[in-house]
Amino acid sequence: MEITLELLAKFTPFNTLPFEYLNKVIDKASIKKFEKGAIVFKRGRELNEAFYLLTGNVDLIDAQFAVESISSTEKELHRFVLHSASPTQVSAIAKSAVSVLTVERDFLDLVMAWSESGHEESSEGALPSGMEEGDWMSSLLASPLFNKIPPGNISQLFARFKSYKTQADEIVLKEGERGDYFYVLETGSATVLDKQGNLLAALRPGDYFGEEALVGDTTRNATVKMLTAGKLMRLVKEDFITLLQEPVRRFITYEELQLNIAKKGRYQIIDVRLPLERRFQSVPFSRNIPLNQLRKTLPQLDVAITYVVADDAGRRTDVAAQLLNQAGFDALILRDASLHQASN
Repeated sequence: MEITLELLAKFTPFNTLPFEYLNKVIDKASIKKFEKGAIVFKRGRELNEAFYLLTGNVDLIDAQFAVESISSTEKELHRFVLHSASPTQVSAIAKSAVSVLTVERDFLDLVMAWSESGHEESSEGALPSGMEEGDWMSSLLASPLFNKIPPGNISQLFARFKSYKTQADEIVLKEGERGDYFYVLETGSATVLDKQGNLLAALRPGDYFGEEALVGDTTRNATVKMLTAGKLMRLVKEDFITLLQEPVRRFITYEELQLNIAKKGRYQIIDVRLPLERRFQSVPFSRNIPLNQLRKTLPQLDVAITYVVADDAGRRTDVAAQLLNQAGFDALILRDASLHQASN
């Protein structure tokens, strides 16, 4: 049996995607065959692939030995992935000779992210259905960061963005390289990958990236690869700093902070150093959130609190304040934090 676009389109979530996108899935898919009685996969195992039933019958058996029988003739059942989690919660036993379609789980995660966001595009990087040229600007302006940018800076920003066309599979930026541009995805789709090639995020029109290396004047901490052909809008580092970073970069002294707290202001000092760095001294009552943990901690933070990032972490302080501002929090930088540290 050959893996075709028509075959893929029978399964969820691939049936929600245009054929142009399914061409990418074919590269990550394969067909495997099992004899009657064979174990297709075992409960409790980590699987790198997702399994879809093509032909035959399988039993799915959970920890309580409850059995769910799946047949390739039952269209409403077999079009879904046989296991929705890894480690698996069920074992799959072939009740007849079966064939299964397998797709890399990381890639399936990407497909799910795109399908659930309602993203659609053509192989030429056309805009999603109903999306007009310039909608990337609307998406950008709707982000929390841009609510803090002066109107005059906004007009200059859009005047200084330069268009850049990309090809499918093109590496836009590479982990370890120096940062030179801030990017906004205008059309097409892209992936954010770590150094092992694992998927970190999926990008759609209006999403921006590349700012951390510019703010911290460091190397890129991830790779961004185009999934399809598309178009990027990019801003040189100098313009990014002048128009996007500096306007939202605000400072407060320790004395001013204490005065505001006395007036019942709600503040939280954040120390973004590693735990080992603050082992002996830190600003009193500061909360330790290392920079490499900040992104995953953002959903747990309170938008009603003003977060004050201690400036004793060097460039990491600027990156942390930028991330907080981008996420819609009110963020300040505490000047001369080292002068107010106390022994732990």
